[in-house]
Amino acid sequence: MNLSKIFIPFTFLASLLLIASGCDISNSGNDGPAKVAVTMQIESTSAAKFKAMTLDSLTEIKLLVEELELESVNDDSSDFEVEDLLINLPLDGSSIELTSQQIPAGFYDEFEMEIENDDDGQTVNDPEFYEGETKYSIVVKGIYNGEEFMFRSDQDFEIELELNPPLELSGNNGPASVAINLDPTAWFLDSQGNSLDPSDPANKETIEENIENSFEAEGEYDDDDDDDD
Repeated sequence: MNLSKIFIPFTFLASLLLIASGCDISNSGNDGPAKVAVTMQIESTSAAKFKAMTLDSLTEIKLLVEELELESVNDDSSDFEVEDLLINLPLDGSSIELTSQQIPAGFYDEFEMEIENDDDGQTVNDPEFYEGETKYSIVVKGIYNGEEFMFRSDQDFEIELELNPPLELSGNNGPASVAINLDPTAWFLDSQGNSLDPSDPANKETIEENIENSFEAEGEYDDDDDDDD
């Protein structure tokens, strides 16, 4: 933004005054923290597609979230205090709140979520996340070719989602939220749209890639208390 090499000194002085007035995007203008909720849901259009999938249906989706994080435009980060958060995702498209916490004011342009297995095996009271020495991070159940199946992944997923436009947090804006949407309709399909048998170990890597690529996020503000325009 420094235009001093192009314009006359008066313009240079005006630029300095503008910078001093606090136009930096890294500062929200209010250094008090803001309440931020993190929600997750299946995309509404995806929920309606389940019956049309090659799979007969999905009956349960469970994720084990180890960490949630907002990253600012200055590369600073704010962690949500969660550990081994077990999510049983509604399949009807309804939203669930994962956490709601106070986050420092600022502009945040990226949201990160880590889905990991329970390393110490002491936190999650759900036997479907364990099998012998193997610990799982994702459990998906459904029906394929008329038979029940359970697909489980022992992989760690580090999912980075851009917030565009960045989410501005300040006491002036009121409560905000980060909505995580996922589309599971392509989890068990290959790149040509052919079905992938969830019980075939040869399909495991492709299914895991499909899961990792199915997440999106958006930031929004709670304007319930605002007057109608």
